[in-house]
Amino acid sequence: MPNKDYYETLGVSKDATQDEIKTAYRKLAKLYHPDLHPNDAECASKFKEVNEAYEVLGDSNKRSNYDQFGSASGPGDYFGGGANGGGFGGHFSSGGFSGFEDIFDIFSSFGGGASRRGQQQVQGEDITVNINLSFKEAVFGCEKTVKITKLDKCKSCSGTGAKDGREYETCSECHGTGQVRYTQNTLFGQMVNVGPCKKCNATGKIIKTKCPDCNGRGNIKVQEDVKIKIPAGIDNDQVMTIRGRGNASAVSGPNGDLLVNISVEPHEILVRDHYNLLLDLPIPFTTAYLGGKVKIPLADGFYDLTIPALTQPNTVFKLKNKGIKYLQKDVYGDLIVTVRVEMPKDIGKFEKDLMQKLDDSISISSYKKYKNYQDKLSKL
Repeated sequence: MPNKDYYETLGVSKDATQDEIKTAYRKLAKLYHPDLHPNDAECASKFKEVNEAYEVLGDSNKRSNYDQFGSASGPGDYFGGGANGGGFGGHFSSGGFSGFEDIFDIFSSFGGGASRRGQQQVQGEDITVNINLSFKEAVFGCEKTVKITKLDKCKSCSGTGAKDGREYETCSECHGTGQVRYTQNTLFGQMVNVGPCKKCNATGKIIKTKCPDCNGRGNIKVQEDVKIKIPAGIDNDQVMTIRGRGNASAVSGPNGDLLVNISVEPHEILVRDHYNLLLDLPIPFTTAYLGGKVKIPLADGFYDLTIPALTQPNTVFKLKNKGIKYLQKDVYGDLIVTVRVEMPKDIGKFEKDLMQKLDDSISISSYKKYKNYQDKLSKL
């Protein structure tokens, strides 16, 4: 058996879980699937390598043998065909014969393939755009218009690719179904599966005269203005999905989606923490001592916060429902204010005399921690 690093093939670590291995396999199998890259020998080779790796690592017994002996079948390599088991296109697992189930799922994402769920359509590719929002726009919601370039169904041929939408004939290979049957050898004998017809590219039609507007492709490139309603409470790095506003399908199927990446400018003072707002509030030590009102910002507008006399440094005030609205809910977060007491950096003679008088007038018993410290100090 060739000495291959199947973990490297799937791009996972040797301590990866079975779910991580399966996720990596499905991603790579879709990436290199021959239906997306017809006549591409390199992609076909990659697809084969990925399947070979998964047939081993996707099975706990084969994986254990591979980790210990470098062979899926153990030290004797009993199958003689390496991890492929002589052309066997699946693998056993504790849940039964699961290799083909994964292949079925992957093929189905390309429009039917080897699927037991019946023919499925191929969705068009997604489009991604970026939108920058101010802090207030994100908090309260807004409407934005973005210009996108996309593939749209050709109106001249109704997406058929044929002139006037009529200059085509039914594919003789698949008889208009877009799918053909094929057989595959397994341990259970021959299995008959269904896959996309290569002669008509799974369309079921053979074009006799191409549409002059789309040159037989069935879709054309257009520019479109899309109005996007941004919901109140959306956050930085979140992604909105607008169904059906992406590229048209190359085969009969629904459009892809429009994915909107959100970037939010930070507030000058407030810091967002999910749906709460955080504020570090600096106040003079005199305000902390005497108390008073301090103006603080809200998401929209201002609020006069009352500071009680003798407020201690790092005191936290929570203003209920003064934060950000939850997405799709009539619920609000809080505004959490942490008081930071500032001491003066310098002091004049007049202020010093006043502070000295103040110090003389306050009983030392008022300073509990300081008195405790002095008591301990006297015992040393």
